[in-house]
Amino acid sequence: MKSLKGIKKNSGLTYALKYAAGVLKQGIGISKREVYRKFGGRSPLIHSYSTFNRYMGIVKQFVNWARERGVNRLDKVIPEVVREFLLSKAGYCSQKTLKVNASALRKFFEVVGRPDISEEIGRSYQEIYSEGRQSGRALAFAHPERVISNLKEEVHRVIAELQLLTGARVGDVKKMELLPLEKKVVIKKSKGGRTREIDYSDRPEEFERIREFHGRLKELLREKDWNSVRKSYYSDLKRAVVKAGEVYTGSHAFRVNYVKNRLQELKSQGYSEDEALQKIEYEIGHSRIEMSAYYAGG
Repeated sequence: MKSLKGIKKNSGLTYALKYAAGVLKQGIGISKREVYRKFGGRSPLIHSYSTFNRYMGIVKQFVNWARERGVNRLDKVIPEVVREFLLSKAGYCSQKTLKVNASALRKFFEVVGRPDISEEIGRSYQEIYSEGRQSGRALAFAHPERVISNLKEEVHRVIAELQLLTGARVGDVKKMELLPLEKKVVIKKSKGGRTREIDYSDRPEEFERIREFHGRLKELLREKDWNSVRKSYYSDLKRAVVKAGEVYTGSHAFRVNYVKNRLQELKSQGYSEDEALQKIEYEIGHSRIEMSAYYAGG
């Protein structure tokens, strides 16, 4: 490989992206077999323009995503930030696409001197992969309550109930804040850095259930580590889905159930479908009505 200007641990992510691109593209036009022999069976480079463009596009998405969350330097990247990025894609990516995203980030972190992050992606791979969609889209559970009842751990049942009642992503459940007087649920810094605010003044009974589960989650997390709870949640959910006789498409299924239930509820109140989808779009934290319609059709 040609020698390039080095990279420091505290380099900015934008520079790290440019540096990685300069190194990785040196594999284009070189035989993989030749590089495999030199590096002991695994090439650290990229060997085609199409793969290079796709991988760099993914890394650029990550860099922008991280910077929106105040992570601007290479030494400030922690495994949790990378895992959050990959899991945030699980609602609309297939397992195959998630695998490509994970591979792109592993290449990036290896070449910029953060092999620890690359190794952590490898260790977390099964968790991330299991959240991907086999069909490329999340499908609603026919009987979500049955799935929840089959979860072994109480903390997992509480998380699932909150997802079903609010349409929250798993990572957003812990971020919930309740405004009892206004009967609102606030989720700060959700996907894309957005703050979601869901009004339950028209459904006070649901708000009281959320309040109950939210309080119980706080109690349970006093004795448990959130990261380990969330990691074990996926395997417990997968087992519960199979036991309930449902199709597993990840925890986003509860989010789809929320959209379907809310759409029916709003239409019964006199909203047109477009009006209802616009309202749901805001509630689930998407910027395009097409995504609400996509979930509603799931």
